[in-house]
Amino acid sequence: MNSLSLDHVILVVSNLQIATSQFTQLGFSVIAGGVHSGGLTHNALIPFPDGTYLELLATTRSSMLNFLQLLKKLRLLRLYIANETAINQRLIDDLAMGIGMNDYSLFSMDLVNDLSLIKQRGATFTNPIPGGRVRPDGEEIKWRTAVPDKVDLPFLIDDLTPRDIRVPPVENDFHSNGVLGIKGITVLVTNLVESMAHYRALFADEPITQPQFPQPGTQSSEFNLDNRFLTIIGALPGNPVMRNLLTHRKARPVGIFMQSTEDEKGDLLSLTYLPERGATLSRSQILFS
Repeated sequence: MNSLSLDHVILVVSNLQIATSQFTQLGFSVIAGGVHSGGLTHNALIPFPDGTYLELLATTRSSMLNFLQLLKKLRLLRLYIANETAINQRLIDDLAMGIGMNDYSLFSMDLVNDLSLIKQRGATFTNPIPGGRVRPDGEEIKWRTAVPDKVDLPFLIDDLTPRDIRVPPVENDFHSNGVLGIKGITVLVTNLVESMAHYRALFADEPITQPQFPQPGTQSSEFNLDNRFLTIIGALPGNPVMRNLLTHRKARPVGIFMQSTEDEKGDLLSLTYLPERGATLSRSQILFS
């Protein structure tokens, strides 16, 4: 039985202060996160009452984001990050993809045990890698991550310090837009059949073939993730919008479905985040039109 749960979704932004203002205008309350170990990046958090959160991730120097994007365009990024840890390589690659909803993570209550079971099922992850950041109030946060060898899978995380100091608990009225948490996430992949096999090994579970919110011009399959849904979609021929989202990577999250205090039955808020559109929060079940 799958013991993993959704931890957070990473949104790469060019400027943390501007992004904080933009998401505040959408009715989210944003908390300063701090600077990560190594000093390359800093973040801000949008925590939800259900324990999940959005991470707004930016380089501490804006010029570095442009530099990483240039290296990726010139196909030199692999050389530049060759001596970094697996998690740093993945996160730097997230940054080099540019602004957007670029990655996500699953939480493990027992990372070592979960990794043992996952590896027995044929999925390959690194051993736990220490990580951390320092909050603006000086509190040091420590965690571990495990990174898959398949980019369509999420990385895993557990906490070495209490999770409450990494992800501040919040009340139901924390966000003025009424968002309570994440009900589902949609991940776009280049090869749906291959990705379904990867996720079967990760979750030890079979997908359902009728997702809650199918997207036009795609094929899709859906896995249960705790009390949430994880929809994996592949673009059909003749869907350039979806295909263009995978120009720089073989997989990425493309949309989040959120519960709020004003939901009607089956009615969820959807969040997308693209360079040309910015962050969009709506009641539409169709992520891109």
